Amino acid sequence: MATLQIPADAFIHSCLENVTRLIPGSLGVYYRVDEQLAPQHYVLAGIPAQTHRAYLEHFCPHDPFHPRRYDPLPVSFAFPDAQLRHTPYYRHFMQPNNMADMAEIFVRKNRHIVAGLSLMRDTPFTPQERMRLRAMLPLVELATEELLPVPGDQRLTPKEQVIVDLIREGACNKRIAHHLNISLSTVKTHLRNIFTKAEVSNRTELLRNVGASWYAGPAS
Repeated sequence: MATLQIPADAFIHSCLENVTRLIPGSLGVYYRVDEQLAPQHYVLAGIPAQTHRAYLEHFCPHDPFHPRRYDPLPVSFAFPDAQLRHTPYYRHFMQPNNMADMAEIFVRKNRHIVAGLSLMRDTPFTPQERMRLRAMLPLVELATEELLPVPGDQRLTPKEQVIVDLIREGACNKRIAHHLNISLSTVKTHLRNIFTKAEVSNRTELLRNVGASWYAGPAS
């Protein structure tokens, strides 16, 4: 059973497109975060290259939503408070670029920020729009999962790939055993190994956490 492989960056572009469509008039940027909590590998949606270049050269360290400021905090979302308008960052970067409001989504792995998505707009986000942004977190997490490298010893073997694909189709252990011509006890052993690799405890978590980046090669 072959699994269709979609380029990982396609998920990010689709994710940004969906978020900016959900919040009309918004501009977006997705980024990954390295081990020093520095943003990198930016993907832009509607933000002029010149504006982004100015941000990188002069304003990134002063960003109130910089990952280093939020990594110790147990939050996945950040919205500005009333003090933002009194900061140099607002006066010298946001205001000249007609950005009246901003919002940040943080993606975490093992409690640390590994990626983020920033949204800016020329009018304030409404409470309803902020709630919509919160609902987008699983989509951003899924898109990030496709990009993050998985250590070789954690990737799924071809047979484990087949088992995960069957689980996606709703197959029970008995059907998996019949399909692969193995015993039920062997299926359970494979599942334990898969759960351990993915650091999950059930099938629902497995399907949410395991993406194409976990696959060692084409399933057979």
